[in-house]
Amino acid sequence: MVHEMQGAASGRMSVNTDHFTIWPTAWAFLFPVILVILWTAPFDIAFLGVPVLFLVWACSALLAIGLAISSARTRKWRRAIAMSVLPLTTLVAIANAGTVWRLAMETGERLHFQALRQSYLQDLSKLPSSGEPRFAIWRWGGFGISHAVVYDESDEIALSEQSSAWKKRVADTEVGMCGAWGTPLGSHFYLIRTGC
Repeated sequence: MVHEMQGAASGRMSVNTDHFTIWPTAWAFLFPVILVILWTAPFDIAFLGVPVLFLVWACSALLAIGLAISSARTRKWRRAIAMSVLPLTTLVAIANAGTVWRLAMETGERLHFQALRQSYLQDLSKLPSSGEPRFAIWRWGGFGISHAVVYDESDEIALSEQSSAWKKRVADTEVGMCGAWGTPLGSHFYLIRTGC
């Protein structure tokens, strides 16, 4: 009691600085969400934004680990644990980089497709009826590997062997010239990659 009174009298109250800090946990959650959001944007934004995000993510993780070590040295255990969340989740993301990258890209691109689906359907309604299954491609961009959405009414793009009529129909597109691989999106739409 005397000690508390002396501290109050001298204006130096003891403040407990060992508390849970929220920002490392918030950023550990937000960085992957931002990565997905970047992939929902046009390719140029993702191409520029993803490296910036990775740089900020890495710097934040390094700052958090420095603060975690500093907190552990001063025996502020709650703060040390809270600061460790971001570096540990970053380490897990790095260890699973291929999976994280693929999931973020595919999730973002699926969201991008859903946002633009109505405009694709409008474009399809304007295509002339030639008696053959319709085929259309919307290029999203890419660097080395192009990203695109394809509408293939025959669904032959998903087959291991396509008919000669299909090959003729797509011959003047990236799909015909370079080949394509990807995943179905339903209703004859496909999210594809082309390598030229």
